[in-house]
Amino acid sequence: MMLLSQYVFNKYGWGVAAKITPTVLLLTGVAFFSLILFGGPFAPLVAKLGMTPLLAAVYVGALQNIFSKSAKYSLFDPCKEMAYIPLDEDTKVKGKAAIDVVCNPLGKSGGALIQQFMILSFGSLANSTPYLGMILLVIVTAWLAAAKSLEGQFNSLRSEEELEKEMERASSVKIPVVSQDESGNGSLGESPSSSPEKSAPTNL
Repeated sequence: MMLLSQYVFNKYGWGVAAKITPTVLLLTGVAFFSLILFGGPFAPLVAKLGMTPLLAAVYVGALQNIFSKSAKYSLFDPCKEMAYIPLDEDTKVKGKAAIDVVCNPLGKSGGALIQQFMILSFGSLANSTPYLGMILLVIVTAWLAAAKSLEGQFNSLRSEEELEKEMERASSVKIPVVSQDESGNGSLGESPSSSPEKSAPTNL
């Protein structure tokens, strides 16, 4: 995934790369909770593979851990750091401090708090599985919506930054001034403000 991420950024851009991680979590999460909650209809299908729905859910959960972690480290983390680039220095420092100091620990502790609340409320993790699936669906949907919104803001800021650079390059280019002599012939020369004054003719 680390080798593939460079191709994804170059070919599809920041927006697609930012949406891959929540999409992976959504697809594998739906498969996992479907096998746990509705294992009966899937039993004949997975039986052909020599597995039970519970064993298939274990494999899907393992795949979810593998693919979600690889997508996070190779795509999501670089996207998060790239999102700071178009910002001014003050906003960049405040935003990075808010995310690293507050949001990251809050997200991890919040997930643990939700699980503990579900276990205490419903008696066991198995009984709280349907509600955890619903919470996962809501969070991942909000994640995708936030990534889509941020994609528009990111592209807008990058366009403004590139436009400013083009204007700076254009302003640094010196444009020659065409001056005309008395006969009407044009010649390249410096601007009138910078041309030296002609000396008055002396009487012979």
